[in-house]
Amino acid sequence: MNTPMTDAILQLFSNLGEELARRQVPPGAVHAYIFGGCAVHLYAQSRASTDVDAEFAYPQPLKSELMLILADLPPVDYDDPEEGPSQLAYDPTFNPTLGPLHMDYQDHAVPLEGIRESPVVVMLPSIEDIALSKLGRLGDVDLEDILTLLALPEASWERFEQLALEAAKYYVGPDLTPNLAHVRRKFDERRPS
Repeated sequence: MNTPMTDAILQLFSNLGEELARRQVPPGAVHAYIFGGCAVHLYAQSRASTDVDAEFAYPQPLKSELMLILADLPPVDYDDPEEGPSQLAYDPTFNPTLGPLHMDYQDHAVPLEGIRESPVVVMLPSIEDIALSKLGRLGDVDLEDILTLLALPEASWERFEQLALEAAKYYVGPDLTPNLAHVRRKFDERRPS
């Protein structure tokens, strides 16, 4: 079942796809990988976000056109059941290189349903890849997001840990080991005995 926020996410990318189609961009030319609060929401329906964090993969000749369209992409209005009238906008400041990310995250991602024959294929990275992307900063919201994601029945702590340890080999930020250990303690505290 789609939530109003899920519908808003899909509408934002549908609007992007329509604009690209008007410019003769063929179906499937652009892949958008969703991260941040929107990705957490798509998996767990647990929280809202006002912006969409997305990493794009596209043919190099499309770069300037895509950036121009994204800069002018209007926000999507929707009615959040808890917050009331809300808006969802694309976040142009999102940069996936600031946090840890497994080099194969695109291979682990799955396409979202809902936008057919669009120039934009909306991809949702795996639960474990989304959780990993939040491990570097590990603020309160990041920790809660990671714990929420890893509590889902289809999530795997072992897979998350494996991806984190592999990504730690090339992540340029601080050592991930203390953050991983902290998440493990909190994860174990929440697990039913």
